[in-house]
Amino acid sequence: MTSKIFETANFEILIAEDSPTQAEKLRYLLEENRYIVTSAPDGKQALAAARRRRPALIISDVVMPEMDGFTLCSEIKRDEQLKDIPVILLTSLSDVQDILKGLECGTDNFIRKPYEDQYVLARIDYLLMNLELRRSQKMQMGMEIYLGGQKHFITTERQQIVDLLISIYEDAIHINKELHARQLDLAHSNRLLNGLYRIAEGLNQATSEREVCEKALEYAMELPGVQAGWLYLRDNETFRLAAVHNLPPQTAKGLENPCECRRLFLAGELSHATNIINCEHLIPCGGGASGLRFHASIPLWIGNRNQGIMNLMGVEQGPFKDDELETFHGVGHQISVALARARLHEHMEKLVDERTMALTAEISQRKKHEARIVRLNRIYSVLSGINTTIVRVREIKELFDEACRIAVDHGQFVFAWIGMFDAATQNITPMAKAGRDEGYLSQLKLTALVDAPGNSWLIAEAIAHHKPAICNDLAADEHMRIRYAAALERGYHSKVALPLILDDQLVGTFVLYAPETEFFDEEEMTLLTEMAGDISFAMDHLKKEERINYLAFFDAVTDLPNRALFLDRVNQRINTIHHDHKAISVIVLDLERFSNVNESLGHQAGDSLLCQLAHRLKQVLAETDILARLSADYFAVAITHEQESTDIAHVLEKILFGIQHQPFLIDGHELRISARAGTSSYPADGQDTDTLLRNAETALKKAKLSCDKHLFYAPEFNTRVTEKLKLETKLRRALEQEQLVLHYQPKIDLASGQISGLEALMRWKDPDNGLVPPVDFIPLLEETRMILEAGRWALGKAISDSKKWEGMGLNPPKVAVNVSPVQLRQKDFVGMVTSVINGAQKVTIGLELEITESVIMQDIEANIQKLRIIRDMDIEVAIDDFGTGYSSLSYIAKLPVNVLKIDRAFITNMTTNRDDLSIVSAIISLAHSLNLRVIAEGVETTEQADLLRLLKCNEMQGYLFSPGVPAEKIEEFLRQKKSFPA
Repeated sequence: MTSKIFETANFEILIAEDSPTQAEKLRYLLEENRYIVTSAPDGKQALAAARRRRPALIISDVVMPEMDGFTLCSEIKRDEQLKDIPVILLTSLSDVQDILKGLECGTDNFIRKPYEDQYVLARIDYLLMNLELRRSQKMQMGMEIYLGGQKHFITTERQQIVDLLISIYEDAIHINKELHARQLDLAHSNRLLNGLYRIAEGLNQATSEREVCEKALEYAMELPGVQAGWLYLRDNETFRLAAVHNLPPQTAKGLENPCECRRLFLAGELSHATNIINCEHLIPCGGGASGLRFHASIPLWIGNRNQGIMNLMGVEQGPFKDDELETFHGVGHQISVALARARLHEHMEKLVDERTMALTAEISQRKKHEARIVRLNRIYSVLSGINTTIVRVREIKELFDEACRIAVDHGQFVFAWIGMFDAATQNITPMAKAGRDEGYLSQLKLTALVDAPGNSWLIAEAIAHHKPAICNDLAADEHMRIRYAAALERGYHSKVALPLILDDQLVGTFVLYAPETEFFDEEEMTLLTEMAGDISFAMDHLKKEERINYLAFFDAVTDLPNRALFLDRVNQRINTIHHDHKAISVIVLDLERFSNVNESLGHQAGDSLLCQLAHRLKQVLAETDILARLSADYFAVAITHEQESTDIAHVLEKILFGIQHQPFLIDGHELRISARAGTSSYPADGQDTDTLLRNAETALKKAKLSCDKHLFYAPEFNTRVTEKLKLETKLRRALEQEQLVLHYQPKIDLASGQISGLEALMRWKDPDNGLVPPVDFIPLLEETRMILEAGRWALGKAISDSKKWEGMGLNPPKVAVNVSPVQLRQKDFVGMVTSVINGAQKVTIGLELEITESVIMQDIEANIQKLRIIRDMDIEVAIDDFGTGYSSLSYIAKLPVNVLKIDRAFITNMTTNRDDLSIVSAIISLAHSLNLRVIAEGVETTEQADLLRLLKCNEMQGYLFSPGVPAEKIEEFLRQKKSFPA
């Protein structure tokens, strides 16, 4: 096992190793080479063993418990009895520190783990052979070296440095050889993987047998060590050469002849990739005196079937290695799979071509039959769809629309339309259409006169003869092509006009345009004629049903809703306004002495009177009001209005005035009649229409007995309406006589305590009752729309007072005027404001408009546009009662406003209710983040004011400083410069 020049049996070696496995392995190696071996599991026990029995050499692991290898070596070298014993350390030699520690402890050699057996034996031989030389040295020589930043003096007694350096050098050479071998292996593996990838890629792209063979050889050349090749395919017991690559011409010529690889293949001896030596085909290529050449034969197996052989010739003169043959065998399997796939593909293509030819012949026979069946199926589908529609629809227009749609969608006609025929004018009016029209129908002159210029003669023929008229080719000749050029451009190639006949009278036509020529044959026309008859029947049925339904809900004389429909519509209205806090009033009218008209002038005159009355009532009433005829001379009206509103009284006056003070013209004679009315209201007088109607009739009977023109069902309502009408009259007089006045409530800057603004508040100075608070008359002003006049006056008055104070040198602050919802909804609101300001001769004053939050949010987009224009006029805008209108934060950011006024409801409880305090704080923070001023309304206590100041609120107003006061009091405040303690 080794070639030593001395006998090893006399040498005893001590092993220090904590790993039992490693110790046993080293013991076995040394004893095999006739060394005497003892061992210890750590450095401490090894030192004791050396002292008991002196060994010739010590081999120690570096990392051990109790005492490591470096420490063991140091102890050996310090011991006078043991210091000459060579010590070999087993370590990784990771860096220069290992060498330094070796120098310090006196080690003689390092061996890197993992180690090779021969290398260990060689190092042991070297140390033992030089052991006597060390002992016999008489002269001490030495040298200084620097290692690891320290100076070391090396003498002949420290020969170990040479041994250490030699071992390191040998180990480095050994590692370099290993790295080089690994590098070669890696390069070989990379080339092999790249070659296999290229082969797989090429085979995947190949779709024919020839392509597979050529691609296989082409990419096999990229495998390591391969320079040429050829490929045989097997046909039963014969072979054919399928592909050749990189072979010399003289070699390629003889490849068709039998050879060793083919003989082995046929004998069943070629089941794996095999080296073929002394191939007959390669002898002509040279190859030395003996002419020996090598190549690998790879069988192309798939399953239990071999499809051929691929031969690959190497670059070097020598056989391929086993691992290369194994790789070639895998490549052969890939080629076999690709060949099977290519053959299957070629076979399928052939089958597809054959089947395609057969199917083409068969299809050509069936096409005409199928086209005919398709056309008939289309017509059947149209017929079925229209019959289904007839059962479902309730209106003729819907029937026509659906019939045209079904003809286009199910029948695949290019265009379809239905027109109604007017016998008086002999014209047809289109009622419904579907499909590709593109303005074609509007170009036609649709009349029954055949000779009319621009007329559709086909439609005229159908009308004239009451039979379908057909043209199966609109381009049959030059004349037809010119006449139907517009139709042909739209893809119309054949056409039929089907008459719709009702009670032997032509009522319309159904016209269809098909994209094919020769479409309408006998079978199609039978079905289409049946379809036209079904549509005609449905028209008759719908007209009769429509009349029956109409008479069930409408009065035949006046065409007004009857009692049943009135009840239904009013009930629906009640359900609609149930949560809107609105009222519905039901009025029952009775014509006085109507029976006298029927008796003296006849029922025809009476019917004429009823029709004229119905027409007159429609003119008086709004579109949303509900009007009905209940019986002979009884009419009913339902009106929606605000609760506690006087609107119903005004409507009653207009109705009765329109009946009594305007004569009716009957048979050339003027006839004057009068009427009485009774009224009930939801929800006070009833929760449903039946109850309301009965109570209104009760009120009507009371009016007849009391000789009143009209009465309300509830007596207190009569009183309430009467009082409200009186108040309305007084308000109109107040506007005319300028009884309205403005009071002003100051706004206080919380930082300075100074008056920073004024809010104008409308008051009514009634001569009879004194000063009337706004809550008692403002709602009526808005209800009667008198607020438009009053609001315009208030804006002008505020500007006038401000100008007056400015002329007195009082330096008036900004004045805020409230805007009513009725005002803001007016289209001319901006124009009204502009007009008032221009009327004030454009004197520059501080003006602000206050608008309630809920009012702005009613029509947000339109109001934003109006307020932007107001802002552009240097008029500030404030949102009043903020926090109660459910504003969207996204809109708040968009609103063109300057000020947010916090509603007094939050201010009142903010000192006792944490929720209200949080809301106030949040509103102030929101306003400041949007660069808006904040005003708190309704401040009545010092505690509220102090808290608002802490929250950084800008301004306040309320009774704490002053209520609303007349203009004269404001003059006094401004003159005295009255302020609030800051």
